[in-house]
Amino acid sequence: MRLLLSLAPLLLLACNPDPYPGEEGVRAHVAMRSLPKTFDPPHLGDLIAGTLAAQFYEGLLQVHPYARPYQLMGGVAEGLPEISEDGLTYTFRLRDDVTFSDDPCFPDGRGRAATAADFRYALARFAHPRTHAKGWWLLKGRIRGLDAWRDQLSRDISAELTAGREVDDLWGLDRPIPGVEVVDDRTLRLHLSAPYPQFLWVMAMPQLGVYPHEAVTFYGDGFRNHPVGTGPFTVAEFNPVYRLVLEKNPDFREQRVPDPRARPEERYSGWEDDEAAGVLARAGERIPLVDGIEARFILEDQPRWLYFKNGHADFLNPPKDNVAEALIGTKPTPEMLERGVRLLSWAELGTVYTCMNTLDPLMSNVDVRRAIALAFDHRWTIDNLYGGQATLARSLIPPGIGGHDPNYHPYQSDDGHSQVERAREHLARAGYPGGIDPETGRALRLRFDSSGTGVTQRHFAARFTDEMRRLGIEVDVIVNTFPQLTGKMRTGAFQIAGLAWSLDYPDAQNILQLLYGPNKAPGSNRANFVNPRFDELFEQTSVLPDGPERSEMYAEMARIVADEVPWVTRVHRIRPNLQHSWLQGFKYTEVSHQYWRYIGIDGEERARLRAEWNQPTRWPLLVLVVLALGLMAISRTTRTKTARAGPRNDGTEM
Repeated sequence: MRLLLSLAPLLLLACNPDPYPGEEGVRAHVAMRSLPKTFDPPHLGDLIAGTLAAQFYEGLLQVHPYARPYQLMGGVAEGLPEISEDGLTYTFRLRDDVTFSDDPCFPDGRGRAATAADFRYALARFAHPRTHAKGWWLLKGRIRGLDAWRDQLSRDISAELTAGREVDDLWGLDRPIPGVEVVDDRTLRLHLSAPYPQFLWVMAMPQLGVYPHEAVTFYGDGFRNHPVGTGPFTVAEFNPVYRLVLEKNPDFREQRVPDPRARPEERYSGWEDDEAAGVLARAGERIPLVDGIEARFILEDQPRWLYFKNGHADFLNPPKDNVAEALIGTKPTPEMLERGVRLLSWAELGTVYTCMNTLDPLMSNVDVRRAIALAFDHRWTIDNLYGGQATLARSLIPPGIGGHDPNYHPYQSDDGHSQVERAREHLARAGYPGGIDPETGRALRLRFDSSGTGVTQRHFAARFTDEMRRLGIEVDVIVNTFPQLTGKMRTGAFQIAGLAWSLDYPDAQNILQLLYGPNKAPGSNRANFVNPRFDELFEQTSVLPDGPERSEMYAEMARIVADEVPWVTRVHRIRPNLQHSWLQGFKYTEVSHQYWRYIGIDGEERARLRAEWNQPTRWPLLVLVVLALGLMAISRTTRTKTARAGPRNDGTEM
């Protein structure tokens, strides 16, 4: 009997392949490739955490889920703000039906109305020196008096600590900020220090989402894992290494899927194509369309692919090693088509690059950086590591964005292949002929920090090692989780790393700020690159409206980066998003984080197809039963023989 009990879990596994047993309602299922580190808005810094956080946090504005080119619409604000003629004053009118979700942080457990004062609180906490907001660059120098407020707080906190007095992380938060004006509960007025054309895009980012001061006080350091927002979902369960379970917020305001068919005022460019593609299948319905969302954190590519293939994830960008199984060229394979899988494919608004820390003694040598750039075989990488799902990055600015110039790439060949001889010439010019360090007489050694522990990251690191060996250079690969790598970068404790940046909003400033000198570590300028002309252009473009003049200045900045090579710009990824037939109203993007709230699921179709694709595997059950019966028979035979033999005396008579 004990044997059968020990086998029971295996028997159940063989009979029940459903990874969501007992789930109630219709929920979206997502498989994610990395772990979110925090849900505290000022500390959001990666795509996974930002996308998840946007389901329960909201800003004043949000990105339209379907319109391309991208456009903004009201979030907690009723709509776009009133902007003064000089472009310095933005007046936002808040909706009167927005409430924070119910949570124990409130005295009666019931969420209260979100007001302009809450946005003031979130902005002040974002800027507070003890918050150490990852995205401080978004507001640095933008809102009137905010930098001075932050600097004065920093000085006063230092004085308090020097005097031996304790200071908490919210000390001085209530001090007035000249540029942040709470007119009344529903009116927030922000005064800029100079025109900032990208300001409205910033206001749609989850880092500047609103949350109640009660939650920060109640949870303390635990607030990072206990989000309280105004969005369509609330967090029911969060296991930081396994899953995040979101529940439909029963008190979410009335908001509906855009319906350009019935409401002409909601029409946007290309809506007819979306209608033909079935994207508008749930147009006009109230969101959220599902009872919840469960995100599973599946870090390895193959298990994540199988999760989607078996119908346990509703959509997926296929891992590179599974592209051949998913796609033939630009179309799904026959197997995928037979399962009703749809493909939405587009060029990502982002750039994959290799970042070199210019503060490192070796990487400070521009000819070393140029040699490394020339040694990369981007074409091989596209064909073999991206499965053809990428295009050469001729510029750090992706195609379709003002300032993109595909004709200037001095340290990348036209065909994308490596230029080893040119690379060796630059190594010799740098003082390392043949890749030999003259001080030691041995090969140069580089330190390459990987950005993850999965198979994909190992492949990229191995390829970098091979390319450097062609120059006579050895590479030590250091394996990190992504949070570990970002921690090193904040202190400048790395030499070379592979990274990627997806634009938060469709403007080149969003990627160029990663190379702006004042943003160097611990800021977003991980390369610690400083170039006076680049910085001058960055500051000039920051106040220019969109137009040819600004685009040309962006292009000049990109040419400086191409010449100085703090980054080796590598590829722009092509994102093939595979969607099961039961997924409705979903237009994938990595520019906006709010699109998940428009997910619809045909629960009956999903249940039927999942059951068809995941028939219980009976043979393990049969094998286990036969094994159990055999062991029971052996046990009975052994007991019978023992009984016939009688007792045995192992002692010796004297």
